[in-house]
Amino acid sequence: METGIYVRVSTEEQAQEGFSIRAQEQKLKEFAKIKDWSIYKIYMDEGISGKNLVERPAMQELIADINKGFVKNVLVFKIDRLTRSTADLIYLIDLFNQQDCSFNSLTESIDTQTASGRMFLKIIGIFAEFERENIIERVKVGIERKVREGYAIGGNTSYGYDRPKNQKIQTVNEQEAGIVREIFDMYVNQGVSIHDIVRRLNIRKIPTKKDTTWGSTNIRRLLANSNYIGNVRHHLRDEKKEYSVEGLRVIGLSSVPRACSLIVVSLDLIIS
Repeated sequence: METGIYVRVSTEEQAQEGFSIRAQEQKLKEFAKIKDWSIYKIYMDEGISGKNLVERPAMQELIADINKGFVKNVLVFKIDRLTRSTADLIYLIDLFNQQDCSFNSLTESIDTQTASGRMFLKIIGIFAEFERENIIERVKVGIERKVREGYAIGGNTSYGYDRPKNQKIQTVNEQEAGIVREIFDMYVNQGVSIHDIVRRLNIRKIPTKKDTTWGSTNIRRLLANSNYIGNVRHHLRDEKKEYSVEGLRVIGLSSVPRACSLIVVSLDLIIS
């Protein structure tokens, strides 16, 4: 069985505990020999913390070789040599399972070729699933809280607004805001039909937010968008859950007449 031996020691461990990386390597080589395992490669991260996987070159190389199918068994001296992070351990166990790669820890006597070792992985898997579900729930609760506080959440920004990456409050796009004013003015004050609004915008080659031509659906959605009265919306794809709340204000611009019971006609962030 092609075995990847992974050894790691941080600078602090070397200084405080005398935890020799060479001693780990020697013990693991001897264990692999007893088990009659073929050593594919020894992956060594020396003087590196186990807090994360990304900053460990040898660990990244091991992961790559597992994904390529070169390594079918991972051997470590202790689990904490692999990682000190529960989240990273869960990730690695999932990786081993997906790539049909065995896992062995010398100190904890974990061997996934045995019934007890496989049970250990199953227990880890149960906790992993539990943790993933908890994360999903926490994210959902966090998003709901932010929306109700007035922050803009989600990937799509309404026409007339910009929301740079990691910014939670929408800001006005002055060029698009002018077009929004025109659309509301044409529909409410001039009595222009939605079809004609579409035609006029496309003749002028004014692009939508996604750089496409306008259609009737675009205009209907814009006219009914509660963003323009200062609200933020959530659960747009689920009519039963959909709601809007007052959003955090950034800036107000000039106003237009407010009259129509079926559509949103007052703009607060774009037209106030």
